[in-house]
Amino acid sequence: MSNVSENGEFIRIVGGRVLSNTVVRTPVIRIESFRRDVSKQVQWHFKQPELALFFYRRGARKLRGKMDGKSFDQQLAGNLAVYPAGLEIDGEFTVTSARSDYTVVFFDQTFISERLPSFAAAPRLGFDNPAIAFGLEELCSEPHHDDDVYAMMAEGWATQTLAVLKRMSGTKTPLGNRGGLTHCNLKRISEFVEENLGRSIGLMEMASLVGLSTRHFIRAFSESTGDTPHQYVIGRRIERAKYLLISEKCSLTEVGLAVGFSHSQHFTTKFKQHTGLCPSGFRAAVRH
Repeated sequence: MSNVSENGEFIRIVGGRVLSNTVVRTPVIRIESFRRDVSKQVQWHFKQPELALFFYRRGARKLRGKMDGKSFDQQLAGNLAVYPAGLEIDGEFTVTSARSDYTVVFFDQTFISERLPSFAAAPRLGFDNPAIAFGLEELCSEPHHDDDVYAMMAEGWATQTLAVLKRMSGTKTPLGNRGGLTHCNLKRISEFVEENLGRSIGLMEMASLVGLSTRHFIRAFSESTGDTPHQYVIGRRIERAKYLLISEKCSLTEVGLAVGFSHSQHFTTKFKQHTGLCPSGFRAAVRH
């Protein structure tokens, strides 16, 4: 049993033995990653003064217990979960592996208030969003955590994630992934998009991968991720472009072509809509 702390605003009691733990801090988020040896049933008592997003890579499949005193029993259909600031959960995970591997991101409240003053997160257990997951994996694998470039990457991911959560907060199914795509189908779509960012990606292509009509695919994908397929693809193109602008020496036109924009002006327009900077301004800022 790991008992980190317990008081009025901060509770973190987790079953199992910690094998490794890393903490990365930026001005807007704190990223904590854990690996634990666990049994089939894992006790978990959690309450934090910050909005928390969990990314369960391995192990967690079901969570039951009480959420602010109300009983619940939830299958984790996806590998992400959101717990609003101040929410208390006292429950038990059912796991399918002797080792649990997960990352939790805590969002700075001032940052949230500046970006989305009226945002009130709702608890959401077991959903999938490939853009959030891929972006978080990139942050976790980045070797340099203490420079301005990493802080900019973290802020970009955090801003995008808050926007997705804001959109999701207006849906009618705040817990679980009830009417959308399965985890396997979402993974199939996300891998297909990542492998084909350098070319045009058709809606019919994506729908055919999961055996749905285009109309049903748009609805299912949007319910699962909070984005339309088009919004998701554009977002992934922009994230890949940011990486290339930081790490490669190719021209802005070459970057745009490499991520699927056939015209430089279209690339510049979409990039500025997502980041607030034109591509050249972004490159200059991170290299300053």
